[in-house]
Amino acid sequence: GGTHSKAILVSDDGRILAETDGPCTNHWLVGTDKCLEAINDMVQKAKSQAGLDTATPLHSLGLSLSGGEQKEANQKLIAEMHARFPELSRSYHITTDARGAMATASEHGGVVLISGTGSNCKLVKPDGTEVGCGGWGHLMGDEGSAYWISHRAVKTVFDAHDGLVTPPHDIAYVQKAMMQYFQVRKLSRGHNSILKTNLSLTLSVLLQVSNLMGILPHLYKNFQKSHIAGFCRKLAEGASEGDALCRYVFSQAGRVLAQHIVAVLPKAHESVFQGERGLQILCVGSVWNSWEFLRPGFTEVLEGCGSVSFTCYSLLTLRQSSALGGASLGALSVGIKLPLNYAANAKVFYTHSFSSQH
Repeated sequence: GGTHSKAILVSDDGRILAETDGPCTNHWLVGTDKCLEAINDMVQKAKSQAGLDTATPLHSLGLSLSGGEQKEANQKLIAEMHARFPELSRSYHITTDARGAMATASEHGGVVLISGTGSNCKLVKPDGTEVGCGGWGHLMGDEGSAYWISHRAVKTVFDAHDGLVTPPHDIAYVQKAMMQYFQVRKLSRGHNSILKTNLSLTLSVLLQVSNLMGILPHLYKNFQKSHIAGFCRKLAEGASEGDALCRYVFSQAGRVLAQHIVAVLPKAHESVFQGERGLQILCVGSVWNSWEFLRPGFTEVLEGCGSVSFTCYSLLTLRQSSALGGASLGALSVGIKLPLNYAANAKVFYTHSFSSQH
């Protein structure tokens, strides 16, 4: 993941022998060296936790990685792992975090919609092939993610102070929350006499500008995507307390997340719409914990997408880590099919039909 990762050690009969946690393993964000070291540390700890010899390689290591889209880059990662960590695994299989998530929840395909630190959407077809929308990172995408929500809220405050864009709702809560979260120190009263001599600006305006300037190091010099994304939790608290701007930003996130689904629907095979759940949309990432605030925008966008084939959809969340799906795909790559209990691995938290709503 873009913030943290998990390793699961599974036996050939499907039993989970050990689980370990680790840092970000997106090699585009942290670099190849840190990515590989983190993977090696997690897997070796899992071997030790399970009472296995760490010098004995795994039969196969399935990696469901954020940033694992490019085959050429994946092959380079595998070559480096073989060279640097010969005791780690005999075989490797790298796929995307979206593919690993769907492999954990179902073997029939559907849509994986990730909204955590970043965002991504993958239509996973029954044959395992994928059609994607998004996943381009925070400079070119990540719409609807925790980073996007945080950035949108902070920019609303900046734009309001500049008079560039009139905010849709009062900015007071978000402004106070972001000053506290980013630990921006207010200009001391000792500077008041100096400020008051400047007749072109009022003291209050200068204080506001100074406070906003205190945010800039977090956005540029000391930029950490995960830290900015973390501000989303404060915005979720604001939404829970009824702040209109926080709720508005989450609703907009719901809209743009649903638009990802609209983008991939034309390429979906009819079989993914069949079954009592209709189209299965697997929702991965912490932003989905705020579903009640995403829901208005999300459902409004999808409401106009019903068709003869697309009659209903279900939103699911994982009960088990997508690392399990990664392990399953890794085993399958060497001819071993792990017996997974899909019903136990995921649960439905929302269902909608275009004729009635449940």
